Amino acid sequence: MSRPRKCRWVEREPGVTYFKPQGVPLKNLEQVIITVDELEALRLSDLLNHSHEATAQQMKVSRPTVTRMLARAHRAIADALVNGKAIRIEGGDYILETCHTCCPTCGKPMPVPQEAVCHTCEVEGLGPDQRKEKKE
Repeated sequence: MSRPRKCRWVEREPGVTYFKPQGVPLKNLEQVIITVDELEALRLSDLLNHSHEATAQQMKVSRPTVTRMLARAHRAIADALVNGKAIRIEGGDYILETCHTCCPTCGKPMPVPQEAVCHTCEVEGLGPDQRKEKKE
């Protein structure tokens, strides 16, 4: 049994979630996906020129994890550029740095605002000591 994945800490969600070749309708394009946490690793490492170690510390994961995320993101970007595919940014195991509360049921970090639904166990939470019934 493998150990559970750690959430990667991300400063902010991307404002743009699609990139595509000019002049080709999106419905006619194949797409590659880059996760939000992979984009954050790209931003820290490639754009801000942080070392893999510094990127790992900021994202609260190991250096080898950052290296794997960067390799996946670089491969997806290269595929999109070389083969004329669209890039979609979505998903991933991440939590925004502004989140300072945990799900009262499963203990995983929850997004802000606190009335949001936990992505792991789908329980609504108002704070660490207040519980609501699981959504049906």
